[in-house]
Amino acid sequence: MTQVLDTDSNPSSKPIRFLKPYRFVYGNGPKVMLGFHGIGQDHRCFLPLVEVLKEQYTFYLFDLPFHGQSPVLTTEKLTLAEWKAFLEDFLSINKIERFSIVGFSMGGKFALATLQLFPNRIESCWLLAPDGITESPWYRLATRFWLSKNLFRFFVSNVSRFKKLAELLVSMGLVEKSAVKFAETTLSTPEQRERVYRSWIGFSLIRADMKLVAQLVKKNKIDVKIFLGKHDALLPVHYVLPLTKQLPELKPIILKTGHHRLIEKVADWFRQV
Repeated sequence: MTQVLDTDSNPSSKPIRFLKPYRFVYGNGPKVMLGFHGIGQDHRCFLPLVEVLKEQYTFYLFDLPFHGQSPVLTTEKLTLAEWKAFLEDFLSINKIERFSIVGFSMGGKFALATLQLFPNRIESCWLLAPDGITESPWYRLATRFWLSKNLFRFFVSNVSRFKKLAELLVSMGLVEKSAVKFAETTLSTPEQRERVYRSWIGFSLIRADMKLVAQLVKKNKIDVKIFLGKHDALLPVHYVLPLTKQLPELKPIILKTGHHRLIEKVADWFRQV
């Protein structure tokens, strides 16, 4: 059974500038799982996982801002304080005390930030090719400075110029060709280009401290699983080292797939185990 939760039922007397994302409920298991999707996706990307685990978990799957049925942000950037305020209201409204989280790609940032904000309430954290552990220098450059943000906007808005720049970076060995193909697919329409630009800028403050996250995982005995694609050029294995080095017992689960089909392969992994 799928249920769309009303986004206007927030009783909080503390207004925040962040428009609430839509969330959808699947499954009827005794445990609660919150899910955060990747860029250019919506909550439906997790349906293969839901199908396998719907009797163990009740899934609350979000359409993040700029995606699916959710509205845009009311300001340029979402802050950690605003994300915390939203989740506090959401958990209170739905009477959720303990829960788990799953994040794919860009959604990994939200999963890690949620872990840092609510460590004593989280049972498990599943990170699927997660963004947010190692910050790409290109991402840092594109989102932190006025000049580079405007250059980013220019190249996102001018596809032909973007392709020429991408070809140059590939020839110099600075960017993987598969990453460029992914970018071209993600930027194929004006709507997609606007979504990518607004998301990159809008979510740039959603950053967790890996040293603190590792400490909180140990202190609260949070079950963390990291799933990576063996052929994933967008998120290579070394991108998770800042976290796994501090948690030596945390061994990434490497599956024979690329970036796009990782959730399906993770669902198969859970089906087998």
